[in-house]
Amino acid sequence: MKLMKISVVIPVLNEETTLENTLKSIKNQTYKNFEIIVVDNGSTDKSVVIAKKYTQNVLFEKKKGPINAIVKGFKYATGDILITCDADSIYPKDYFEKIVKKFKKKKNLCAIYGPFLFIENNKFSNFFVWLFYITSDFLSKIFTKTYIVGAANFAIKKECYLKSGGYDTTNNLASKDFRLAKKLSHLGKVSFSPFLLVLTSNRRFKKEGLLKSLKKAFALWADVAFNINKITYSTYYTKEYYRRKNEKEK
Repeated sequence: MKLMKISVVIPVLNEETTLENTLKSIKNQTYKNFEIIVVDNGSTDKSVVIAKKYTQNVLFEKKKGPINAIVKGFKYATGDILITCDADSIYPKDYFEKIVKKFKKKKNLCAIYGPFLFIENNKFSNFFVWLFYITSDFLSKIFTKTYIVGAANFAIKKECYLKSGGYDTTNNLASKDFRLAKKLSHLGKVSFSPFLLVLTSNRRFKKEGLLKSLKKAFALWADVAFNINKITYSTYYTKEYYRRKNEKEK
């Protein structure tokens, strides 16, 4: 049987403080048949220098927005499975191994995704984060057939991605991971794996506050779940967002 190859795509914009730890966690995977593709989205810090220490596949995308960087990376990818990773996340050593086993086990599987825990949290706090994520995803699928997918923990069979048309960059609608998962579900199974865990930073929650962050997340979900289609990509990735990204994180 052919050994599945994984293509890991990491969109980057000024992530010098976190990128190296992310890349180390990827390099330390027990499953070794993978390529790393870093797509820089206009960094002014040392992100590109750090990326080049771990991969020769460093691309550049001028059009702002991580989704544009991901799309470019996916076009360049040579793997059978496409995985998106955030530059401020940590991946367990058996992360790729779990993904490959899932795809080998279920032939009609188009994509799998899992929950997030926070790097800064203790195990007790993360248990409730995990429980909340599982409950939310279950209820979302039951009542609205919407998958609560995050780009930092999303693996897609390349064949399905291409057949679906991939991420839709022809419109300015937000929540593109949710929308892609819905398209993929028409081609095969999109499966939630509760133990496919990723550790990510809660820095965004700290900056905006928990209630504001949850309110924003609910609005993004509802926009897709109820076909409201009013929240745009540019309302999330604003000029203020890029101004903050171009400042050194403290």
